[in-house]
Amino acid sequence: MSYWHQMYARRQKTERLELENGEARFESLMAKKLTDKDRSFAESLKSQFEESGKLSFKQIECVERMEQRYSPTSVLKREQWAQSYKEKYRPTALICAEYYITTSYFRDLALKIGTDENFIPTERQFEALTKNKYAKKAIKAATEPPMFPVGTLAKVRANYNLVSRRELHDQMGLVVENHASGLYASSTLLINGENIKLEDRCLKSATRRQNK
Repeated sequence: MSYWHQMYARRQKTERLELENGEARFESLMAKKLTDKDRSFAESLKSQFEESGKLSFKQIECVERMEQRYSPTSVLKREQWAQSYKEKYRPTALICAEYYITTSYFRDLALKIGTDENFIPTERQFEALTKNKYAKKAIKAATEPPMFPVGTLAKVRANYNLVSRRELHDQMGLVVENHASGLYASSTLLINGENIKLEDRCLKSATRRQNK
């Protein structure tokens, strides 16, 4: 064999296999309410099947996965999830979407959830978006009562890791607004005539003595 053929060996032709009851299976599949993307793919597979009556092993696997995805049991499960999402889980998804829109993670999914009220993520997408440790922090920040309600006094912690502005350390401030979003809830304080927004973990109660 020449050097050229050693370097650029011909790719072996993919083995084609019989698809049992292929015609009837494609007819049944195409009659279902497929998504535009799945219908386009199914039509492509059907066209290739009609040419020779055969498909590759991978293509047959795709057909089988689509049949499973659109089986009565799977369709019913998705319908039930869609109803549960609308009635129970969408507020949680919106909290996490608001956080993730500001990051590079789950951004496309977060944008769809946050901007399209008719969009329903899959159950798997919802679990991935809301069950990780960062999402749990965002949910906690959004759903728990504020640590420092509006109208209360709070003291800024003298901790450089939390508050980089040294002049704010140990300063007393009046809480004028609460912000329940992000990984940590935050509040706007009026300190020496200036409105300053700080995460609540940067603050401590002004009514009792606490360690810095």
